[in-house]
Parts: sequence; structure tokens; C-alpha cells
Amino acid sequence: MEQIPEEIFAAGKEKRREQKVFMDQVVGKQDILFVCLDTLRFDAALEEERLGGTPVLNQYGPWKKCQAAGNFTYPSHQAMFAGFLPCDWDAKSMMDRDMLFFPKNIGMGRQTPPGAFAFEGPTFIQGLEKEGYETYCIGGVAFFDKRSDIGKVLPSYFMHSYWNPSFGCGVKDSAKNQIDFAIKKLGQAPEEKRVFMYINIDAIHYPNYFYAEGEKHDSLVSHRAALRYVDKELKRLFEAFERRSSTFVICCSDHGSCYGEDGVVFHGINHPVVNTVPYKHFFLPARPHKDGSVKEGAKINYYTQYMYSYPHKTAYRPLENVRFEDYCHRLMGKDNSLYIHIPFCETKCGYCNLFSVSGVLEGLGDQYLDAVERQVQGYKASRFSFQDFTVGGGTPLILTESQLERMFTIGEEAGAYKKNMEKPWQVIVETSPNQTSPEKLAVLKKYGTTRVSMGVQSFFSSELQALNRRHSPEQARKAAKWIREAGFSCLNLDLIYGIPGQTEKSFLASIDEALYWRPEEIFLYPLYIKEGTYLAGQKVKHPENTMELYKRGRAYLREKGYVPCSMRRFVRGDYMKEEILSSCGFGNTLSLGCGGRSYLGNLHFCTPYGVSARGCRNILERFIKEQDYGAITNGIFLSPQEEKRRFVIKNLLFFRGICLEEYYGLYKKTPEEDFEILNSWVKAGYVKRSGGYLGLTEEGFCLSDYLGPMLQSEDVTAKMAAWKETDL
Repeated sequence: MEQIPEEIFAAGKEKRREQKVFMDQVVGKQDILFVCLDTLRFDAALEEERLGGTPVLNQYGPWKKCQAAGNFTYPSHQAMFAGFLPCDWDAKSMMDRDMLFFPKNIGMGRQTPPGAFAFEGPTFIQGLEKEGYETYCIGGVAFFDKRSDIGKVLPSYFMHSYWNPSFGCGVKDSAKNQIDFAIKKLGQAPEEKRVFMYINIDAIHYPNYFYAEGEKHDSLVSHRAALRYVDKELKRLFEAFERRSSTFVICCSDHGSCYGEDGVVFHGINHPVVNTVPYKHFFLPARPHKDGSVKEGAKINYYTQYMYSYPHKTAYRPLENVRFEDYCHRLMGKDNSLYIHIPFCETKCGYCNLFSVSGVLEGLGDQYLDAVERQVQGYKASRFSFQDFTVGGGTPLILTESQLERMFTIGEEAGAYKKNMEKPWQVIVETSPNQTSPEKLAVLKKYGTTRVSMGVQSFFSSELQALNRRHSPEQARKAAKWIREAGFSCLNLDLIYGIPGQTEKSFLASIDEALYWRPEEIFLYPLYIKEGTYLAGQKVKHPENTMELYKRGRAYLREKGYVPCSMRRFVRGDYMKEEILSSCGFGNTLSLGCGGRSYLGNLHFCTPYGVSARGCRNILERFIKEQDYGAITNGIFLSPQEEKRRFVIKNLLFFRGICLEEYYGLYKKTPEEDFEILNSWVKAGYVKRSGGYLGLTEEGFCLSDYLGPMLQSEDVTAKMAAWKETDL
């Protein structure tokens, strides 16, 4: 078998590392929907996107300009079904293409690209069938009409394949008929199995003149009108998949088509219009019905997204002509929060997709603190008042004792302490067992630290190894002992549930170990396996009992006198303070360093977000070299509606809930009037009104990572779906 030359393979290695969808993690966990908008031209799709003619598709990010897999339906589908989806328009090598599905043993290099789903056999469809998927084909054009021999070929790859004359492009309601049928078949699919559905939408194909008023012949005008018609119909299809399960969607064209350009008509020939197609892929979360219920037996991913802030950094975009001095007045005369991010860790944990780099190479820590000090001076931060000071990471205590001293001094310069050296309301520092020592804790104590938070994750070696954590249970015990002996007023211990191999017995045993130290707070975090992390690369899968583990741990902590203040946070009953009950309003935060987020009213900003080691390191190096920290180059301006969403999300996911009086005072409406989905959640038993508040029920709190993302706006969801790590 002929192999691709080694120099071509080598040229493609770096490109492969940029792939952001790990299909090997999607397969088996989510349904998959492949929508082919047959014959759709890229220029037509782009123009309708720009003018808002396709509001449904626009929710899921911009179209990507790609090279078609073939110049008419049959060769294009043979290529796509074999894993060769449309590739980047500017690809310079066969190895430049992202491979969601990778055919084994065909001479494309020595190993499967990271994150690709490798399959044996002629198509990835049959590969999915071997993984337990029920596969469906809803054909459109004649190549799916099994009344001819050639029309039998493409459908033969599926367990279930359908074509009907009413699906044909000569029928004005063809897309409606196809989607009606697809929804019906989806409803009949075995509930215990995952579904892969392919639908060939051919309404955009010839003839399409009847979609444009007054048109008597097919044209680019009617081509675009057909796309607008299809977009309206797709809404029902996407909603049907959302009601069934979380779904990964591939949406693209197989080829374009000419309408007289250069004297060329139709397709099946090589012309730039034919060879250029739109492509996008995105995720649909599993959502309840309008009444808040979920189909019985549906496979729901209850861990969709951790909504600790809104919007997520992946919704941020480059900003121009925005400077700190033009917005810093929003910090004047208020009690704000100050945050310093220390982006260094001993090693990158297996699940970590936060902004951090491994190790502090010689001199790098001092260079970083030099940069933070220049940033403080550039901001003239001592002008502002701060009520709390948090140092996070990364692992702040990876710094040396002298560097920690300097870090706190920078905090003083930034105004974290009053001029008379009174301590702020709260000083919070994060640490890890291996980096905790009595000497470093003494530095924290000297500078008035009130709360120390340590990531223990588990007290079992096997579970720590599964997480790629480098500390031992014994080291965690020593660190907890030293923290308690130092006399900090609050100790928080973090634990993780949903670890491969973890049982209810071992999880509760870890909680018991944590309780031995009488921490004022305990956080229970679900294990998230995100793209670009070590665990994702190792194809680690979540245990099926993750939610059951959480509910058991939550109940156990309640029994031990801990009050759940959110899905994750549990506070010892005798430590509950008045400030814990306060509103999650519109407080400002000024972040120093590389990786932390600043909130100045409706302006949210930070350095670019990175996940990969290379990306984070490059961003860090640029921050250290920066001379003008006043320029805000990456962030987002929240509209009034987005600020309202932020208020609802932050308060609803907090145990107090939304104060109805406060909300009405701000917006002159009730939350249910502004967000209809809340009424559905009330009916489903996820949300209730009580004592002047609208808050989550016990069941609702358990579903926080499932419900919270549903409150995101379509714009933010689309931005997050379209985000790519480009700062490499």
C-alpha cells in the first residue's frame, strides 16, 4: 500500500494538534446528527448569515470556508462517509485537514490523529454501528433513491435508510417532509442506544425557483431563498434531538452549484463556486420539553457546563481601541474585588483546562511578578478600594517564600490593604498538597490570609493516579494538618467525584477524611473531561453513576451539618456568615496577571484564553514582554439583556435564589416574565417561589450544570461554539 511521504506527514503533525473536537470522546456519549445541505454554495450561505436570513443556523457559529469533498453528490458522499469531510480552504497538505473520523490502514500516517474516532471498514457509519449506534439515513436527491442500482449504494451503509418522492427537490415542502419523517424515526429509535442520523436536505438543489417570489427560473436569488426556507425547518429537527439527548451536529454542503458564472451551469465540474462549501459543527445540549420534563429513558448529559461566571471566556473576542483608563472610573467609590492569577503548576492535572503552565523555570516567576508590578503601576490601582483579595492559579504556593512576600507586596501596592495597613475583609489563597509547607503558610499568615483552599480531590492513591495528580494521600493529610495548625479562620478542601474506578464507598471515605480536619467549607466538583486535556487524550470516560455519587455525597454532608450554598459549595453550619447570604449583583473585579478575568461593569476582559501547553506558554510570554497594559485587547461588552442574564444565572444557581423585590426594582418585571423557561422549570419541580425568592429546589440544585447553560443567550452560545485556540 502506498504511504504518504514522511515529509508531508511531518508537516501535518502540528496542524493535527490544533483539532478542538475530540470525536473519540463524543462517540458513545452523544447522539450524532449529520445535516448535508445539498448543493449549498459558500457565498450564498455567508451572505444569508451576514444579513440574518438564517437565524437558526447562525446560533451555532459562523460558516467556515472549506474545500468540497467532491464536485457532485456521489463522489462527495463517498469521501465524506469515509471520513474526508470538507477541509479548510487554505489547507496546504493532505495532513492539514481536521479528521473527526479517521479510516485506519489506508496509508495516512502512522497513527490516529489525537482526538479522532478511528474506524475500520469503508465508512465511519459502519464504525459507529460497531460502537452500538443505531444509524439512519433520510435521503433527498436521486442518489438515495433505491429504485436504481446506483441509488442503493449510499443507503446501504446504514442500518435504516429511507427515501420518498415527497423528499425530492421538485417538491416545495421537501425539507418539511424530510424533517417530519426524521423526527418520527428519532422518536421510534431505541432509547437505550445512541443514534447517528444523516439527512440529505435537497430543497436547495435544482429546481428551487419556487422559493423566490416572482422567479420563473433557478437563480442565485432562489438558491438563497431555499436556504432561508430550510433554516426555518431545521429548528424543529434540532429541538427534537435536544429533547432526546446531547448531540454533536455536523452541518455542511457536499458541493456548490453554478448559475451561469463563467458560462458554467449546474455542478459536476471543477469551478471555484462548485468546489467551495460552507461547513460548521457544534453541540446541542439535551434540553427538557416545554413543560420541563425529559423523555423517559433519554440519555441526558447532566454535566454540560460549569456556570461559575457568565459569559465564559470562550465568548470573548478581540477588542480594538479599548483602554483601561476609559473604564476604570467604574471602580471609583466602590468596594471591589482584587485578584492575582499565578499561572504556574508543578504539573498539569489530567482534567485541567484552566490557564496554567507546568513548572516555574528559572527566573520565570520573578519575570512574571515584574510584569504584574508594571501592570499595577500602569493601572494606578492604588486609587481604588478593594474589599477582598484572592490569589488563585495555577498553584500560587509554587512560588518561593520570597516570591510570595513580593506577591503580597504587590497586592498592597494595588490597594488590597488600607493605608493604615488594616487587612481587607477577606484574603483567599489557593494551594495544593505538594506545594504547602509550614514556611510558606507562615508567609500567608503574616499577610493576613483568612481562607486557604486546597485541592485534595481524593484520599485514595488509585483515584489520584487516575486524575494524573502527583501528590499522595499522606501529603494531603500533612498539608491539612499544617493549615489547621497555622490558625487560618477558614479551610476549604476540594474533592472530585465521577473519577474512573471511584465507588460510593471510596467517595464517602474521602469526604470522611476531609471532615476529620473540620474544614469550614468543602467543595464537591464533578470530573469534567474537556478537549485538550490529558484525560481526553487518554479516552477516559465518565462513570455512569456520577450523578448518584453527587446526590449521596450531598446528603452525607447535610447529615454532618454542612449547608449546601450551591451545587458545589458546602459551608459548615456554625460558620455561615451574613455575607454568604448577600445578593450576587454586579460587583466589579480587577484581575492582575495573565489568565484572570476583570469585570468593570458591562466590560469583561482578560488575556486570550488558552488550553494547550503551547498556547498557554505563548500567551504568558507575551504578557511578560508587554509594555502597555492599559490596552484591553480581548473581552466582551455585555448588552443590558446579557447583564440581566448574568444576574439571573448568578443568583439562581446560588442557594438564596433571586430576590423578587430586588429583581422587580431593577427590571420592572418578574424573572418568569423575562425568561419563559423558568415557568417550565417550576412545573418540572426544578424551581420554586418561597419567602420572596425564586430559587432552585433540591432536584434543581443537583441539575445546576444542566439547567444553567440553558439560560445562555443564543449569541453567547454561538460564540462559544465557534471559539478556537488561535493564540499559538
